[in-house]
Formats: sequence, C-alpha cells, structure tokens
Amino acid sequence: MRKPTLLLVLTVLITAGASFAAANLLLRHATPATPGVAALPPLPGGVALGDATPKFVGETRVLAMEAIDATAWAPMNQALVQLARRFLDYPFKGFSLDGGPREQLVLDLTTFDCFLFVEQLLALSNSRKVDTLDEGMERFSQHVRRLRYVNGEVDYCRRQHYFSRWAEAAERNGYVVNLTPFLPGASKRTVALNFMSNHISSYKPMQLARNKQCITELEKDLVLQQPYIPLAALPGVLPSLRNGDIFALVTKVPGLDVTHVGFLEKRDGVVDAIHAAEGAGVIRSENFEKYAARVPDVIGVAIWRPRPNPGVGGAVKPGE
Repeated sequence: MRKPTLLLVLTVLITAGASFAAANLLLRHATPATPGVAALPPLPGGVALGDATPKFVGETRVLAMEAIDATAWAPMNQALVQLARRFLDYPFKGFSLDGGPREQLVLDLTTFDCFLFVEQLLALSNSRKVDTLDEGMERFSQHVRRLRYVNGEVDYCRRQHYFSRWAEAAERNGYVVNLTPFLPGASKRTVALNFMSNHISSYKPMQLARNKQCITELEKDLVLQQPYIPLAALPGVLPSLRNGDIFALVTKVPGLDVTHVGFLEKRDGVVDAIHAAEGAGVIRSENFEKYAARVPDVIGVAIWRPRPNPGVGGAVKPGE
C-alpha cells in the first residue's frame, strides 16, 4: 500500500469515529514517515571527536542482561511496560551524558533522566530476540548509538538533544510511529527550537567553542512543525492508547518542544505514566490525564507507538 493512500485511509477511519483498532492494524504495517530533515552544519574540524566504544556504567551490563532474559519473547508493548516496572524507584540523574570533556557512548541503567529512560528501554526492547546475552549487549549498544546520534556519529554536535528531533529520526529508522496526527482532536503548531543556544551557560559541553559553534549554527533556522493533542482533547484520546506507548508533554516554554517524556501503562482501563522524574526517580504517576494537567507550562501531549526493530542481523518474531 502506498503511503499517501495509507494516510488517507487512517484519516477517514479516525475522522468517522471508526474503531481505532482498525487504524492500529494499518499502522502496524505502515512505512515509517519521512518528514523533512533540517540540514546539519558540518562538524567543526570535519570529524566526530567522540568515543564510540560502549561505556557500561556500574552494573548496567548485568542489569541489561537480566532485563533481556526476563522479558524474553514478550510482545514489544508488554515488554516495555515490564522493563519500565523493573526500574521503578531507580534514582534520577540529570545531564549524565555531559560528565567528561569528550562525548562517549554511555550506557547507564543505574540512574536515569526522562529522555534516557525512554531511549535505553526502547533499545533494550529491541535487543531481546538473540541467541546469546553477549549478542544482546552488542545490539543494545548499537540501538542506543543509532537512536542517540545522527548517523551514529558519536559527537556532542550529532547528539539528538531535542526529543521531537530524536523521535523524527527514530521514526525514519523504523523504531516508532507517530500516532499524534491521527488521534482525535490533533492540532499542530510551529515552534523554533533554540533553547540551548539561548541558554548556553546551562550546558557544560557548550563551554567548548566547537560545541557552542555547532549547536548555535544548527539552531539558527531549526523550526519544527509539531503535531500535538491539546489537554482539553486528551480524554477522547485515552481509549486509543495502549501499554508501552511513549508520551511527551508539549510545552509553551520558548524554544522547547517538550519538557518530559515516559511510557504509558493501562491498568483497569486507566492510563498511567511510568517515567523518570527529577527529585523522585523512576515513578508511576497514576491517571495520565490528571498528571499531565498538573505539570507547569504543558499545553498538550504527543504519542508515539514503538515498533520492533531488529537492527543488523536481527529477526522479528512473527506476529509482532
């Protein structure tokens, strides 16, 4: 099925109030979207300066192996909820990738911020269908590298700093589908992403001239066409959501797209959020609708549905 035809069918289904299950069936076989990609400025000096060798922090290797083994062949959406539950009460740590003078491929399941919680658990969920746990570790590191960096180039200037840009790349690479435009009440806004270049002192790596140069250059004309669900429309969307969906809280803070992300879990018909929160660690916030409305400066939400992505040499279990 050609993509334009698919999008038309989805629009008709949802506009007419047809079962979202039918739309979801089509989404399972959808070709990932290919939105326009903002041109990247060249790397200062022409080469990536980071270290692509995986750095497993603390007990991360053991934790990852145990998580892969425990979730085994569970369907992806269920596996993501199981993974999220495993890390409940783990501590929060902000800016954990910015600790050294050189960008590294850091893998850390001992502490999280909200972004790394989503990124690494998505990578783990795609590292389970393996013959050995060592193979799982290799795939885990490869998936994180592919998700975190543009073209896998480990460099601060190629890290996906804005979640919406991260999600666009993840969709192009077959990890997620952006459900937001297809959901009831969806809206769209235009937002300039320039928070980093307007708050340089908040980012330790941007005290290096090359990093300041590349981020400032990138953000000169970095404009996002962002679909979102206004908070008032969220109740009508909740029945369409399922375990393992990724949420983002869309913000009115100038220069930013979203301020928080996590996973959704449905329990007894109520949608909850599992996420890494500053000052609290990994927690479950009951009743996603009420939780989102309490967060300052939030105007709505965006939703992505993860897709199995075997990566190099992997295989997807039939039926997923």
